[in-house]
Amino acid sequence: MTLTEENQSLTHYDNAPFFDRAFKYAVQHKVIDQAKITEIVNDAATGTIQIAEHFGASSHLRLNLEESSRWMASLVSLYLEEVTNGDLEQAALMIKDKSFRSLSRGGSQMLKALYALPEDNHFGSQRYDTENEFLKKCLKSNMTVAKYRQAFNDRAQFKSELGFASWLVKKIGAPIKRDDYVYSDPSANHIIRTCIFCLAYRIKKSGGNKSSFPDENGLLEIFTSIRREWSLLGDVTSTKKFFEDMPDEAFRQYAKLVLASIESEDIPQITNQSISIEKVFAELKRAKYAYLHHIANVVSDHDKKLSEEWFTLTGGKEEHDDHILSLFLCAAAGLPLKTLLLASEAKKAVLNIREHGLLEKEVIKLIKKAPHDETEQLLSLWGEFIEDAKSYLFDESDENLVQVMSYLMDHCNIHKLKK
Repeated sequence: MTLTEENQSLTHYDNAPFFDRAFKYAVQHKVIDQAKITEIVNDAATGTIQIAEHFGASSHLRLNLEESSRWMASLVSLYLEEVTNGDLEQAALMIKDKSFRSLSRGGSQMLKALYALPEDNHFGSQRYDTENEFLKKCLKSNMTVAKYRQAFNDRAQFKSELGFASWLVKKIGAPIKRDDYVYSDPSANHIIRTCIFCLAYRIKKSGGNKSSFPDENGLLEIFTSIRREWSLLGDVTSTKKFFEDMPDEAFRQYAKLVLASIESEDIPQITNQSISIEKVFAELKRAKYAYLHHIANVVSDHDKKLSEEWFTLTGGKEEHDDHILSLFLCAAAGLPLKTLLLASEAKKAVLNIREHGLLEKEVIKLIKKAPHDETEQLLSLWGEFIEDAKSYLFDESDENLVQVMSYLMDHCNIHKLKK
């Protein structure tokens, strides 16, 4: 095979931007010779078949092989650009010294390392993609080095936040199990803020050396004590002694930033006597804090019964608007209440609404089952949603439900079954 023929054979491999440039650089500067080019062609052909088989595609179908060849080139390109930081000379030398398949494996290991990191900073978050499915998505999207680095940095930050939150909850004796919290899948940021808030203010305000994670009453007690101290002294005292126990300087710096945020943002609201402490507490606890789930804290048997039903309906997903809107959609359509809908169930809801109208009274009845301090926010959530949704729900020209389903997919928790 001539050099020209072999270059043509590499056409579908060197279409990856960085590999293309590195390969041409290597040829033009005679970093690689004819024998190396032949080796690359043969290695790439074998690797393509392996990738097709790895992802469950028949290695005998031409389209599958073409797609696999693009994926292999993308993996090589991703690895080369990351390791050399875009230096063409270094990349050309790596092409010379390493096999094409080993460069491809380098890219694959990068994506696997990305997959191993958490997708967000919530405890108990479920991962729906397998490793292979994740790799496929990355390859189909032609992930660039810039996007990879951003995604890796974001996920590394999530891991760090989860690690810090875990350390803090162990220090103050909090459970990590997701079901122990009022909001399941609590974010690391909320847990970190709650822990630092307790460590800085709780001992001073409670008159004892409490070190457990607060429930709703415990958190309100600290808020109330802070306001009481402000009204008596015109100031709020806190302690920073807990910084000394932190094993990592990064933890200390992060903790200082969080405490500074609490001091500048939360304390002024807590001490503002023109607003009731209950209203301040209702706003801050949902937006910034985590607390333990104890139904017994609800003031009356009636409220307790309603709250138990609400928590059962929501499955502890009160902080996820898409889950709540799915409940509302079901109520408005006269369907069984669910926080996760199949696409077919969402379509059924639309057809029911078009045929029988919106059952808005059922939505209001559902909202009244929520804790009192959340009803105003839930009414607002429903109002904002349905104001925009009506134009889609009652659009008779959308006979195939394409537009309305697209809207609902963006706002509700709808799962489409994999084929």
